[in-house]
Amino acid sequence: MNSDLTNHISKCDICSSYQSHQAREPLISHEVADRPWQKIGADVFTLDSSDYLCVVDYYSSYFEIDRLETKTAKGIAKILRKQFSVHGIPNQLISDSMPFMYQEFREFAASYEFKVITSSPGYPQSDGKAENAIKTAKSIMKKANHAGTDPYLSLLDWRNTPSEGMSSSPAQRMFGRRTRTLLPTTSYQLKPKVQEDVKEKLFKQKSKQAKYYNQNTKELPPLQTGEVVRVAPKPGDRERKWFKARVEDQVDIRSYEVRTEDGRLYRRNRRHLRQSKEPFGQTSEPVQCDYRRKTTLAQLPPQLNQYDPSLLVNQSKTTLLVNLSKRNL
Repeated sequence: MNSDLTNHISKCDICSSYQSHQAREPLISHEVADRPWQKIGADVFTLDSSDYLCVVDYYSSYFEIDRLETKTAKGIAKILRKQFSVHGIPNQLISDSMPFMYQEFREFAASYEFKVITSSPGYPQSDGKAENAIKTAKSIMKKANHAGTDPYLSLLDWRNTPSEGMSSSPAQRMFGRRTRTLLPTTSYQLKPKVQEDVKEKLFKQKSKQAKYYNQNTKELPPLQTGEVVRVAPKPGDRERKWFKARVEDQVDIRSYEVRTEDGRLYRRNRRHLRQSKEPFGQTSEPVQCDYRRKTTLAQLPPQLNQYDPSLLVNQSKTTLLVNLSKRNL
């Protein structure tokens, strides 16, 4: 009886449209880089009506901030060409989808021979390194502007400040030396020196982060091509309504392409996709739990036809099963 009722509710259009978010999955950390500028992250942000490109090195946490003339693939490629001429060409660039997935940027990456890895839209955690760098940059720039000081000197000071859990600064890990600031320092402290055990310390940091993050997490089962799912709404969506789609392909770890009934294609992280038993692509009226308005007794499972359907209106699945149990169903 309970299984029949659970199966019926799982096909309810309204119940599937309004759901809570799924639990976090265990953290998958990026592989620790072997050297500076081997792997970089990039993202665009806006501050005081101006657009900026932030590029951060995964090995040293050193980041560059450049003002963008335009937020197009061409404008971003122009900035990256300048940075690559200074620091060299990376092996990988990790970013969100837009505009790094555009053909123009793909052609730039192919000509410079580096790989572009994009994250699922609405899941900035995949590019957390760039997100954290932007958070730091915004804080520094806002404080400098408010105080009326030079933000570039503030960024210079931050780059020469030892990182938490490390015995070196981003500049030392990036360049193998401190860079001169307005703070008094000796010539000896500015001499080049290779930083030891950087990779080991970074690995230790990631292990500690994963230990705390993975508490109360749950691994979600992988999705199969053709499986029907409900897609979580975007954070700014006022309706907060999950919409129906079907899995087209798995494009990366925990990342899938799904297509809606009207043909639109989306890419989403597994956490934003909930498995559904609903029919897909059918024109018949969807099943709903408000039986007084949408569903007749004939549409209920046979075991429920003899009971009062008013018990089922606007109740969660848990409450529903409890109430039916009390009626000796």
